[in-house]
Amino acid sequence: MGQSFGDYLKKLREDRGLTLRDVEREAKVSNAYLSQLERGEREIPNYKVLSRLAELYGISVTKLMEIAEGEAKGVKVETSVENPNIEFLSRGYEKLSSEKKSQFKNFLQYLVEQEKKKK
Repeated sequence: MGQSFGDYLKKLREDRGLTLRDVEREAKVSNAYLSQLERGEREIPNYKVLSRLAELYGISVTKLMEIAEGEAKGVKVETSVENPNIEFLSRGYEKLSSEKKSQFKNFLQYLVEQEKKKK
């Protein structure tokens, strides 16, 4: 079953563990405006806003624009939300302490080893 563009934006935000205030702070988009977008009470945002949200959520602005255009044409979007891209992960990594970075690297190595064992 499809969902609206606003539902998609909300799912992206929630899947990344962000609050409306987090998005406001990081993407410079009013939390009230974002809330209205998520509830479908506002028109599709302009490219500048879509670009900021895409960067924060770690997806391509092209993907957001395609979904927004689909909504404008009356097409509901797929409910699955793609995983964040490498830039998103990289920004998160840079915010970690040295100890957390080390733990993250160790965990990633562990996951890679587990994948090798599956093959």
